[in-house]
Amino acid sequence: MLLEDHIRKNKIDTVLICMFMVALLFSVIFAIGFAFGLPPIFAMAIGLPIALAYIAITYSFSVSSVIAAAGARPANPQNREEKLLIYKVEEMSLAAGLPAPKVYVQDSRDINAFATGRKPDEAIICATTGAIQQLNNEELEGVIGHEMSHIKNRDILVATVTVAVVGTIALLAEIALRSLFWSGGSRGDKKGGGGIIIIVAIIFIVLAPIFSRLTYLAISRRREYLADADGAYLTRNPEGLASALEKIKNDLPDDPKGSKTVAPLYIANPYKRALRNSIWSTHPPLDERIRRLRSM
Repeated sequence: MLLEDHIRKNKIDTVLICMFMVALLFSVIFAIGFAFGLPPIFAMAIGLPIALAYIAITYSFSVSSVIAAAGARPANPQNREEKLLIYKVEEMSLAAGLPAPKVYVQDSRDINAFATGRKPDEAIICATTGAIQQLNNEELEGVIGHEMSHIKNRDILVATVTVAVVGTIALLAEIALRSLFWSGGSRGDKKGGGGIIIIVAIIFIVLAPIFSRLTYLAISRRREYLADADGAYLTRNPEGLASALEKIKNDLPDDPKGSKTVAPLYIANPYKRALRNSIWSTHPPLDERIRRLRSM
């Protein structure tokens, strides 16, 4: 498959998955209405403001929360290695046709990097000191190209919103289940077909957070494949990123720094090494990513 076909397919898949996430959120609100014997309009009138408020708060504080959780600091242009990082970010921003992001550094010997920011002109790219020191110029360029592609494709916005939707679904489901428990399950009409509908609604409320989490993970994995392909397109050198991912694969830390909250944003998730090929992984397998890059 050609690079452009990879990019087009991943973009279509991501749009479809995002639409499913929104549909799932509305379905949870409707299910809560049924479980409590409320008219759907009334359920929406209560649940929708809660959902929108939670999403707005998550969106508003996303960037500062990520930087604080990572323990990152602004790059020092007086440091030779960090100055090179700043130069590479500026070079890749020109190639992508985007404003130059702010450059941050995380003091860690692990090889990794991430991007954050709600929109391109507020974007931040952060690399670990391990990445700056252990990657050669082509590899570092490949990593920066990958992160620049995340910014270009608005992946951070997608990730922030989908995380907020997942959190909203979990919050609403938790509120609903606790309310049903304390009410002794006596809400609504449980006679005949109505009782069956309520039972189905309750089962859906229980399963919805799992569905939403799996959907978010599917989005995350799709965005990584897309950023790999798009980053290779920016640098015109898929081998640079493939070689960097190989070094990362051989350098996954036993005790990574930073918060697990930030882990899904890294170019390779430093946590849950044993689960990186499972359905619960935030990233696709590194071996598969390397294979795809070298097949371009």
